[in-house]
Amino acid sequence: MRIYANILKALSEPKRLKLFALLAKSAGKYYVCELADAIADTHYNTSRNLNELRKVGLVEEQKVGRGVMYYIPEVNDQFVKSLIDLVKGIPDELISRETELLRKRVSFRDQNQRCIYKLESDWKSNNLEEREEDYESGE
Repeated sequence: MRIYANILKALSEPKRLKLFALLAKSAGKYYVCELADAIADTHYNTSRNLNELRKVGLVEEQKVGRGVMYYIPEVNDQFVKSLIDLVKGIPDELISRETELLRKRVSFRDQNQRCIYKLESDWKSNNLEEREEDYESGE
């Protein structure tokens, strides 16, 4: 029972829930830098939050060179499967900006599919300018 309490506790933090929802809805492997930019948080905080999700078994990591990619693994536990489905049910409009930022950020991977650092002005489009203030303030 404790493992399920720990899982729910991990998801009780809004940034972790948002990260988990992005991973669940996007169904891919993403670098910490891409996820951090998508949710407008620091790489350090994003890495720390992803590590908490990893500790309870909701995400796994894959080291790629100096980078780390996170993804939702195949699971056998019915509770976790149901939880993933529940999180996928979060209305898309609640994370649509983050989803678009993640999609855009991933498009800048190099030819070897590695994360590269880009200036914000290089990858953020004009139609996402309203997100600018949130991005700069780290909210």
